[in-house]
Amino acid sequence: MNALDYSFCLRVGEAICPQEDIESFCTALGQVFTDTFPDAHCQLLIAEDGDTQWQLLAEMSSDCSNVYTPATSTDIRFNELLNRLLLSSELRIQSDRFHQLLRLTVRGKNYGYFVLSLPETINIDGHSLDMLSLLISGALDSLLQYEACIEEQVAHRQTEQKRVQEVCSQKGLLEQLHILHKISLRLWHAHSLDNMLHTAVYECIHALELDRMAIFLLNTRTGLMRGTYGTDIDGSVTNEQWYCTAIHEHFHAKTTLDRRKHITINDNSPLYHDSKEVGIGWNATISLWDGDDPIGWIACDNLITGTPLKSYHSELLKLLGVTMSQHLIQRRAQDELKALNLSLEHRVAERTAQLEEANIRLNRISREDSLTMVPNRRMLDEKMEEEWRRALRHQTPMSILIVDIDHFKQYNDKYGHSLGDKCLYEVAKALNNVDRRAGTVLARFGGEEFVYLLPNCDRDAAAVVAERALQAIRDIKITHEQSPVAPYVTVSIGGKSAIPNKINAQQQLFTDADVALYEAKSKGKNQAFVL
Repeated sequence: MNALDYSFCLRVGEAICPQEDIESFCTALGQVFTDTFPDAHCQLLIAEDGDTQWQLLAEMSSDCSNVYTPATSTDIRFNELLNRLLLSSELRIQSDRFHQLLRLTVRGKNYGYFVLSLPETINIDGHSLDMLSLLISGALDSLLQYEACIEEQVAHRQTEQKRVQEVCSQKGLLEQLHILHKISLRLWHAHSLDNMLHTAVYECIHALELDRMAIFLLNTRTGLMRGTYGTDIDGSVTNEQWYCTAIHEHFHAKTTLDRRKHITINDNSPLYHDSKEVGIGWNATISLWDGDDPIGWIACDNLITGTPLKSYHSELLKLLGVTMSQHLIQRRAQDELKALNLSLEHRVAERTAQLEEANIRLNRISREDSLTMVPNRRMLDEKMEEEWRRALRHQTPMSILIVDIDHFKQYNDKYGHSLGDKCLYEVAKALNNVDRRAGTVLARFGGEEFVYLLPNCDRDAAAVVAERALQAIRDIKITHEQSPVAPYVTVSIGGKSAIPNKINAQQQLFTDADVALYEAKSKGKNQAFVL
């Protein structure tokens, strides 16, 4: 008669230990049991809320093997059976079948059960039962932890991608705001209304990523609108003052003005020129207002290049509309109302202040060093806090490397700060290509110092990165005639690797790395020392 003994435990271990995912683990586990006990029915459960609720992860028999992802709820009858089995080992004969329950525990905590159901009683060795529980518990917990880690890494990468996209969008908006501000200043210096309208169209299509643009002015008393300046299908600025028609013939413009909207954007819409359809793309209608009175609108689209809308286009075009409205009002009123002219100048000053404030806010949230184009100290601190907590939670090693350019002061004294800045940029570029693993961060720490943050990296791996960084700087061969170390720029590296044991202890890691850097320099520089 087959028995659950030491040799059976060995077969179980040989079957489940090589498996790399939950499904193959469950399949291998069920196969061992059904090979030994052909009529066996096995169920693998994950416990929730102590010993009151369970989720079925897998059930296995000689006929089939089912793995549930995510785990599914058990039925009421099975819950009652499991409760009876939990009450006493004497209740293993239930519903004319023999049932054996194995508790799955890791680090003293019960997290699941393995239920073996057979038509007849089998011989079970108590020590072998404990060993079987340990084997299944350890292997399953390892796979569950691994899959949770993979999910977390995927979520982290998605978050990082969103952050990069947001930073790029913010940079694009910042650049466009700078350009719009410059355009606004040029419009203020235009010597006439005609010149201002021509300047607006020309500057916007060349600087604000707009393929075509036209400005129309409205006479609210007659309901007629007339053209000013626009662009043809090739993007050239043309005089369209001859064009005059009723407002109701322009559906999008009339709808935008009637609904008192600042902007209407239509994507994948027909695009027209001289009342003929010439393509498909997005078009925007931006209303121009003098208080509550409409004075015209701006039309723009992407006919020529087909460039898709960016996330900041709507707000940017709204601001363009506000700016153009102000300029039109000022031009119309400057010969009649000096007081209104002064008021408009004040409003422009407020808008300029808002633009400058927006620039300051965007610069404040920037996480990139403007000289070396690598993350700055602020981003390093944030990533350090995040990775430290993760390493503390999972008890994984993390390392940092402090990289210092040898004799950089002498370099600046010899070649000047302009070449010194270029040297910093080239060093940063070389260092940034040394280690491309997920989670690795190279940041400028200050002056001529850079820091590698290496999550999930022990001392040996950190030492390898350090040697690669040393060689990377040697390979670019930046001439340094004042260096006593070598005729080229070199670096010294100090590193420290540790497994975090408490929150907010990152500073000690930096302190130890700094000590290691001092050791590398005291030994002659152009080398690494990792604790």
